[in-house]
Amino acid sequence: MKLQVRVSVKPAPVPAAWLKLLASKTVKKVKGSAFEKKAELSVVLTGDGEVKKLNKAYRGKDKTTDVLSFPLLEGKKFPKNPKGQVLLGDVVVSVPQTKRQAKANGKSFGSELALLITHGVLHLLGYDHVTLAQEKKMFRLQERIVKEFGY
Repeated sequence: MKLQVRVSVKPAPVPAAWLKLLASKTVKKVKGSAFEKKAELSVVLTGDGEVKKLNKAYRGKDKTTDVLSFPLLEGKKFPKNPKGQVLLGDVVVSVPQTKRQAKANGKSFGSELALLITHGVLHLLGYDHVTLAQEKKMFRLQERIVKEFGY
């Protein structure tokens, strides 16, 4: 899997290899090994200000949030780039919000970040939690993946 990582907070809270392993595991669990090898996505670890701007621009909510996903999925087809990669989209995480949530929930930063990255990647793969049935399905899957990752 190809993963683009942008970290605008210093110091970088986790290595890019950790993010790639988690994102790859999530894609592989949902879509299989062959799909995972062709998948491409980006992860942005940033501050509250950038997430707040994106949340306002794309969701109409003038506040920070923990994770935003910007899937390139149109219907049931994934767009492909010229090299044959399957372009999934972008996951943007607020590092300060992740730290606050981890502390409030009595979890480690790594555990909370793993949950948010998994959640964001599942959105890129077409999962949602608008209805209770969707929420149960998505949240069960994300908990299973995070647990298998060691959190």
